[in-house]
Amino acid sequence: MTFAPFTVYVPATSANLGPGFDTLGMAVDIVNTVRVEPSPQWEISLVGEGADRLPTGDRNVLYRTVMQAARRWGVELPTAKLRCEHTVPLARGLGSSSATIVAGLLIADRLGKAGRTTDDLLAFGAELEGHPDNVTPALLGGVQACALVDGRVVHAQVPLPRALTLALYVPDLHMPTREARQVVPRKLDIHDAVYNLSRACLLVTALASGDLDVLKVATEDMIHQPARARLFPSMPVLFHAALAAGALGVYLSGAGSTIAAFVSGGSADAQRVADAMADAASRDGLTGRPMVASVREQGATIEEI
Repeated sequence: MTFAPFTVYVPATSANLGPGFDTLGMAVDIVNTVRVEPSPQWEISLVGEGADRLPTGDRNVLYRTVMQAARRWGVELPTAKLRCEHTVPLARGLGSSSATIVAGLLIADRLGKAGRTTDDLLAFGAELEGHPDNVTPALLGGVQACALVDGRVVHAQVPLPRALTLALYVPDLHMPTREARQVVPRKLDIHDAVYNLSRACLLVTALASGDLDVLKVATEDMIHQPARARLFPSMPVLFHAALAAGALGVYLSGAGSTIAAFVSGGSADAQRVADAMADAASRDGLTGRPMVASVREQGATIEEI
């Protein structure tokens, strides 16, 4: 079996957006690429983020996802070389695992000519990831609201009539998702539940209407961020620095440790906010890097070489 080489592009994602725990996610224009070429045997090469620590054998998440998909769909795959270029930071709350899972599903579907639908890919991706709020925007792009219903991912894209830029601070602090999820409370006080419901509704409405002045309140959370601040004590310091520098709203991206802030201006305004977070982090004894990004309306794509 042979095939024409192709490249898969999958964006980073920022999930939760504050109050939307496991339900809201957004594609970001930081993109991983995987070039897929015919090969006598399976090979994986890595450059970029995590290349010095990620496995390249059968424990590699991309390879495992491809094999799991082939077994699930009952398809035979030609062997291939997977040349991975990672730009999404690992274990920083920017959806690196979801980007890898989505890439693996697309590769298996393409190589096996499985013809899976978007719903199929989303359902399997959410099963592998454990929640749908990263895989959905990684596959489809934009800001996505999503829910799991009987194993399916029901989703709707939130329109963005006004442009938003993201100021990011990516600490040199790993926050593995499993550990970060363990500290989240299993039961909520009714007041905390209403607190988050009100802000999640406000957030979606603000993004869809362009009424961005409410984002400071709309990105507040009582479900996961207070608990995760115990793992990341500098979080409130960075929140304050972002807002003081002009951010519209600020939140812990995914399970962390990246802090993301919405900025209404262009990249220069976002850079100023990102630098303010970096300065505050340095004063608090934290190292990391400021970044500027935008919402990516396009999700994962495949390009013929």
